[in-house]
Amino acid sequence: MKGIDMRSAEQGMHRTIRAAIFDMDGTIYDTERVYRLAWLAAGVPEELYRTFIGTPRAHIKKALEENGFDPEKIYVRKDEYTAKALEKEIPLKPGAVECLSWLRANGIKTAIATSSSIEVAQKYLVRTGLAEKFDVVVSGNQVPNGKPAPDVFLLAAEQLGAAVQECVVLEDSYNGVRAGYHAGMLTVMIPDLIPADDEMREKADYVVASLGEVPGLLASLTA
Repeated sequence: MKGIDMRSAEQGMHRTIRAAIFDMDGTIYDTERVYRLAWLAAGVPEELYRTFIGTPRAHIKKALEENGFDPEKIYVRKDEYTAKALEKEIPLKPGAVECLSWLRANGIKTAIATSSSIEVAQKYLVRTGLAEKFDVVVSGNQVPNGKPAPDVFLLAAEQLGAAVQECVVLEDSYNGVRAGYHAGMLTVMIPDLIPADDEMREKADYVVASLGEVPGLLASLTA
């Protein structure tokens, strides 16, 4: 497997990147804004919704129950809103296609590690023509612990045949960055709805404005 040899300016260590692991919603797809409106339309307060970002359905259901909501009813309303909003188009984040093409051209394996279900991920990939650009798709539903635990990233690395130190994580959410950090992987944050705070700047190796900046970042780190 080919790779990109990299030297972290902050850590002063040599790394060979053989795999790029992407979050999906808010990182590849500009869907988090739709989800936010869907949750609000379903009656979920903004503060509670923000705790859902980057977490699996089991966590969200538990949080809904703890806050006095009926998860099944809320999900029906939320899913109906989302399906209607994304019926015509599933918008891509800026630079997504260019980033994926660069990674493939440089021999970097690619994976999606999402808190959404495998079925949703595969549907999005097929509808947007990106299915062939990913070697592996894994979901937080397949592991014991969702983000911020590192389980889903570790599963992706295992399926890609890459060691953790050979992986770069691309994430938009706080919990995703925490998961990448705990996995011991090079972690790049591309903030979406919520900007990077001090914790994120500490845990993420790099913070960039869009996926379009990732090829240049990785190229600049080539040893």
